[in-house]
Amino acid sequence: MSHDNTILVADSSEDRRQKFGLALYKGGYEVINAVNGEEALRFTAGLNPTLVIAHTGLEGMDPIDLCRGVKATGVDAPPMLILSEDAVAIPDDLEEGDFYSLRIADLDSSVFLYQIRLLLLARDVGGELNETIDRLFGDLTRIAIGDLLRVLLRFKITGHVSLTIGPDTGLWFKDGEVVDAHWGEVVGRKAFNRIAGLRGGAFNLSLEEVSQVRSIDLDLATLVTDAVDEKFQLDEIFRRLPSLNSRIEVKMAGDFFNTEFSDVERAILTGVQKARNLAELIDVVPFTDIVALQAIEVLQERKVLIFHEPEYRTHIVTDSTCDLYPSVVRQNAISVVPLSVIFGKEVFKDGVDIIPDDFYKKLQTSEGFPSTSPPGKGEFLEVYRRLIGTGDIISLHISSAQSLTYNHALEAMEEGEAEFRKIREEAGFMRPPKLRAVDTRVNSVGLGMLVRFATRMARKGFSIDEIGDRLESISSRLHFLFLVDTMEYLKKGGRIGGARAFIGTILGIKPILAMENGEVQAKDKARGGRKAQPKLIELFKERVSTETPVFAAVGHASAPIWAERLGVLVNETFTVEELFEGEIGPIVGTHAGPGTVGCVLFAPEPDELDLLRAE
Repeated sequence: MSHDNTILVADSSEDRRQKFGLALYKGGYEVINAVNGEEALRFTAGLNPTLVIAHTGLEGMDPIDLCRGVKATGVDAPPMLILSEDAVAIPDDLEEGDFYSLRIADLDSSVFLYQIRLLLLARDVGGELNETIDRLFGDLTRIAIGDLLRVLLRFKITGHVSLTIGPDTGLWFKDGEVVDAHWGEVVGRKAFNRIAGLRGGAFNLSLEEVSQVRSIDLDLATLVTDAVDEKFQLDEIFRRLPSLNSRIEVKMAGDFFNTEFSDVERAILTGVQKARNLAELIDVVPFTDIVALQAIEVLQERKVLIFHEPEYRTHIVTDSTCDLYPSVVRQNAISVVPLSVIFGKEVFKDGVDIIPDDFYKKLQTSEGFPSTSPPGKGEFLEVYRRLIGTGDIISLHISSAQSLTYNHALEAMEEGEAEFRKIREEAGFMRPPKLRAVDTRVNSVGLGMLVRFATRMARKGFSIDEIGDRLESISSRLHFLFLVDTMEYLKKGGRIGGARAFIGTILGIKPILAMENGEVQAKDKARGGRKAQPKLIELFKERVSTETPVFAAVGHASAPIWAERLGVLVNETFTVEELFEGEIGPIVGTHAGPGTVGCVLFAPEPDELDLLRAE
């Protein structure tokens, strides 16, 4: 049975044993000392401590051999931290996660205890650590946000948690207590309540000093309970209110100037002048979302606030392989036509009947291999009919080399031409309708990036031909590299393209593939995930200057931790203008398989940068 609060320090140096032992004791840990390799092995196998810290100067047994010896005993080996003068390489017979290492020269006594806590915390939350043990990558599909907060409190962590789902979203902690939160420009309790309602996605915990003033001063139980209560109420209110893109008008009629408004209502009326739509108004009002929305609803009922649904003159249509988060689709009024994934006799519409988490669970437990099917032209006709009365349509789709989706979109446009003209005339438009389909030659987050660019250009007033021409140019300049956990899914799904050279790749080798000319091509390979991602970055550096501003997109198939690692590497290496994130859905995931992580980089020309930026 493990001693949950016991750490074994295996070191032949008495000075170091005392130094580390004192730091651990102050942190609340019980310390066992071993002065040589024989004692270290016996104590580890017999006492099963929470953690073993071993120095490379240990007499009688190298820490690597100690690690092998503990594994050979058959006991549930605790994590091992090796302290050394130089970097420690992972031998072929051991795997990542068997041990961690730190150079003595890199040890900071002020953060050493937090590094130990972070190492032990990784085991509780199912996360992975970086090489310097000051950053942990975790997955909110494995641990709920409330449970994560409770674990951070138990380990008394000081640092910052950033989350991938949301604009610049994160939490600050001091000795495990939440002291501040941020969601874009929104901070404090308001931001915390939004974060507490998140489901899924990755998080990145880094050990950092907390420099900002504490804005949250409530115990964790109260914080979480209030946030959960707010979420249920918000779901009801959002169902009653117009869309978040709605423009707001203040009606100063009747007894408006004789009305005594509350503090919240006054803040809302002032905020309307700064906000372009309902979403921005909720952000700028300095009250929690539930308080703001309840007041907005009252002002709407009193006809003080009038909502105007947006009128789009250029409609963006895509397919479900774009792998955009639902919130992005909703906020940008993007129409998504789903492809289907088929398990035996069961047919699921991507994003409608099945979501990524459920799909990957089913993929790994299903006896047969699923197939995928594009939407028929009838499904496109239905969407185009709905939209054409109020504007032109540009329809962006997965590579025609991988799917018939683009072809079916074209067929729908040709077949419906006369009908679309009639719908437009009946709507009172003199100009005939225009529709354009674009074969993007990519999929997943590559397609998602192009869809985002299309929405931005549409809002800036560009025509569908201007948007289509620009996107076709951009598509030819995208750099799209990805790592698959195994070639098996690509092989079974027939999407192997030019990557046939990697079939039968030996165990432990990660193929590095590319999307080029609409197909999968083999580029390189590396051993293990930790070595593969730096290799991926090196390949990107051969294609894109680190000094040039780039748009980047990172996507993953049930591998949020690896996606978060890759995103960090991209941000550290390149001049990133904006980093998009997405989760590879059932269609692309059927062929790529779980564990796939990919990245797209695009370096715009100087005149394109402002064109593609968000407003």
